Amino acid sequence: MSSERFQDKPEASQSTAKEAATGDHPHLLPPRWIWVVGTLFLLLGIVGFFGRVLGNGPLAGLYDAIWIFRDPAICNVMALIGGFFACFIPLIWFTFASEWPVAIRFTPITLIGLAVVCFFSIFEIQGVSGEMVPRFGYRFGKAPDQRLGEFTAEASDSEDAQSLTLEDDPNAFPQFLGPDRNSRLAGPQLETDWAANPPEELWRMPIGAGWSGFSALDGRIYTMEQRDNEELVTCYDMKTGKPIWGTGIQARHYTVMGYVGPRCTPLLLDGRVYALGATGVFRCLDQRTGEVVWQHDLLEMYGVSPDVEAKNIAWGRANSPLDYELEGRQLVIIPAGGPEKTNKEAMVSLVAFDAETGETVWEGGHEQISYASPSIAQVDGKDQIISINESTITGHDPATGKQLWSFDWPGSSSGNATCSQVHSLGNNRFFVSKGYGQGASTFEVKADGDEYTTEVLWSNARVLKTKFTNVAILDDDVFGLNDGILEKVQLEAKRPEWRERGFGHGQVLLVGDVLLVMGEEGDLAAVDTASEDYHEFARIKALSGEIAPTWNPLCLYGDLLLVRNAEEAACYKLPTKD
Repeated sequence: MSSERFQDKPEASQSTAKEAATGDHPHLLPPRWIWVVGTLFLLLGIVGFFGRVLGNGPLAGLYDAIWIFRDPAICNVMALIGGFFACFIPLIWFTFASEWPVAIRFTPITLIGLAVVCFFSIFEIQGVSGEMVPRFGYRFGKAPDQRLGEFTAEASDSEDAQSLTLEDDPNAFPQFLGPDRNSRLAGPQLETDWAANPPEELWRMPIGAGWSGFSALDGRIYTMEQRDNEELVTCYDMKTGKPIWGTGIQARHYTVMGYVGPRCTPLLLDGRVYALGATGVFRCLDQRTGEVVWQHDLLEMYGVSPDVEAKNIAWGRANSPLDYELEGRQLVIIPAGGPEKTNKEAMVSLVAFDAETGETVWEGGHEQISYASPSIAQVDGKDQIISINESTITGHDPATGKQLWSFDWPGSSSGNATCSQVHSLGNNRFFVSKGYGQGASTFEVKADGDEYTTEVLWSNARVLKTKFTNVAILDDDVFGLNDGILEKVQLEAKRPEWRERGFGHGQVLLVGDVLLVMGEEGDLAAVDTASEDYHEFARIKALSGEIAPTWNPLCLYGDLLLVRNAEEAACYKLPTKD
């Protein structure tokens, strides 16, 4: 027995010696290629995480050649992918390729898997911020708009006729971005010391989902909202928030990236309300009672199936109607679209309806539509309808809809979408801006006999990347949110005069020489437009939300500021110097 034991020892020693000679050790640490691949993904995550800071900071010039570094949403996706795979690849090797005992190898991945399953059993991604940061809600709970119940209104005010028309009401805010459709009001003169004279909250209320803004006239406000499976145009008392009427249809638009509900800001015209739903239903309602006067389903009119619509316009129709008076006849104009993007003749850029009857007056252009809205501008002193399409900007004859000129403005309504408006600078010059790394440009429209040509005057991909928002222009200064960073940019400049972080993808409204900025998280700031450096007069927390960000445009009626997001609305009486 002792002899056998004595003989075993040399064999064991020989085995150990053999392992040492061949280097055949147990695989307890990852091989070199795992470290290399993991490090590469880690670097991708770091670049993504810091890309926004570098792409908009002192090293911005190094990033101009690669536009993705100027889009924080893409940077966040890069950070997520890089961080995930930097951890996931070593974890997979440790679990399935290392030679640790089975219990040790499978413990980490089991615990992580159970944690992920438990989390997503309770929560789900119900929306994302403008920078692609997910917002979670309870999987088995109802969304905020579904918890509101049906819209109800007291009849006492619904029979009261309004006394002021648009022409009679100097404070009227009758459409998207204000009376002139340009995010700018001449007054009132706002008091900016909110510590001494704070805004007074008149009311606050829950509201249905959607990105619509308010329109306001003679003590009433109008908007669109989603409540469960009903898409409504609604009317409230301006000073109390009391509901007056709500008219709905059975429709519900929802995507994770676009969230829930309608996006159009209603148009007020001659005692009627015109509004376009996210699923393409265009309605004319009586302004006093909310009764339907006429209605068109644009998808049905132009042969677009819901599946094709979802591919063409992934995040729902967001166009706000435009009015135009033609020889005493009022028109309402809205982007139309069509069934087949590859067949341009099947597309209709704009359609004009008779405001009174809903009769089709003209159709113009053959471009796929975007999320922006038509506007009116002058070229050589004559009115034109400006249409911001999926990948072009076009000018149209307001009498016939005929396309007069086209300017290339690249985009995709199912990808790098166009949402921002064109602004007229006078003298046939126009300003346009966009997110997704595109930035800002100015261009000129020139008459050439009976034809028109366009020419780029200035382009800067570094500034004013207005993803979901619009700019406000004061003289030669442009104010806007560049992927969440507030900027003051002088027209045709290479660099912003100043910039300030922390607003997210909110909205701006210029009132006199004071810029009101609503941040994505509901903070309202009053900003000095004359200062050479960023100067914030005051700030309040105006809105809050459970899931949804604040992407809705602002509305100011005299000294009453109407604000909302997809869950809450409020009215503030702003202090003024008048």
